[in-house]
Amino acid sequence: MNPNWDGNRKKVKDLMEKKGLDAIILTGQANITYSTGIRDPTEVLIISKNCPDYLLTSSLDYYRMLSRTPKDVIIKAFHRQGEKGTEPPIPRGDIIDGGIQEAIKKLLSECGAKYGSDLAWSLYPIGKYLVELGVIDISDELAKVRAKKDSWEVELIEESIEASEKALRESLEMLEEKPTEREVEGKFYSSLMSQGAWGESFPTIVAFYENTALPHYNPGSVILERPGPVLIDFGANMKGYMSDMTRSLWFGPGGREYKKLIETVEEAQSQAIDIIEPGIEAWVPDNASRKVFEREGILRYFNHGLGHGVGVEIHERPYLRPNGNEVLEKGMVVTVEPGIYYPGLYGVRIEDMVYITERKARIITRFSRIIH
Repeated sequence: MNPNWDGNRKKVKDLMEKKGLDAIILTGQANITYSTGIRDPTEVLIISKNCPDYLLTSSLDYYRMLSRTPKDVIIKAFHRQGEKGTEPPIPRGDIIDGGIQEAIKKLLSECGAKYGSDLAWSLYPIGKYLVELGVIDISDELAKVRAKKDSWEVELIEESIEASEKALRESLEMLEEKPTEREVEGKFYSSLMSQGAWGESFPTIVAFYENTALPHYNPGSVILERPGPVLIDFGANMKGYMSDMTRSLWFGPGGREYKKLIETVEEAQSQAIDIIEPGIEAWVPDNASRKVFEREGILRYFNHGLGHGVGVEIHERPYLRPNGNEVLEKGMVVTVEPGIYYPGLYGVRIEDMVYITERKARIITRFSRIIH
């Protein structure tokens, strides 16, 4: 267990103190991972001022969570009593009879009266129950806390980038073999897993030909058997922190117009990165990239925001988009991913990750933006 995760939990406790709360109930998997370093945690983490910190899980997951949870977090399993012989093989003192709602109520009854929760991440039944308990929604404040990364978090993101770039390199080597989109996706995934990744940070997009014009696409059975455009949007989850990149290239001879579009998109990306620094609002770099496309008369084909934060989730604050008024700060890690999409023809997207330092943005992805 990386001891630095305890520092994240302290940030949540600091937020609890700032809001004058007795406890914070975390229901989102990403927020529990952020606070503990647990992979695929279940179900609820209760961080408290007057009680120990509790991880409340199902009896089914008790032993898996027990093996992964920080030593200063107490595991409790909720279990609905059934017929004789259904009692789980768990120490009786660690079992709370009833469902998850009864278990939450029992634990909170000993810890104070004023609670906060990440309601934006809550599934409906739990969120509804917490609202009925009168919890304060701290989702926005928690997202702000997570947006600013410590140096060890950036190091894990860079480790994720390194794994995904190696997987991309191996995937690109397949292109001469006339693969399907799905086969390239499979190669990328197997490379990540062989490197010890927790998995992909999102389902990898591999698109050939006119499918590159679809910003969100599921790889299919299309075969790369003639010259044409290729787009790969990819990332790794390495020890809980994510990466997110995209590369576009022309496979085979020809492609002069497509290659020219790649250069235009790369220019738009560079203009945005050059302008990123602490203190500017999130719409400013987005606008810088749009000016390049406006000059070329193709702005209407850029139909999404410029980028987003990345951390224990693939989409985090801040969001770089038109009218985005969030102020960028030192410690944030964001993507910069302008794209142009001509429906039925092809699309180009180039995406890199940058870390905002005291003065400017430092590119932390390394793979060449122009692939020949």
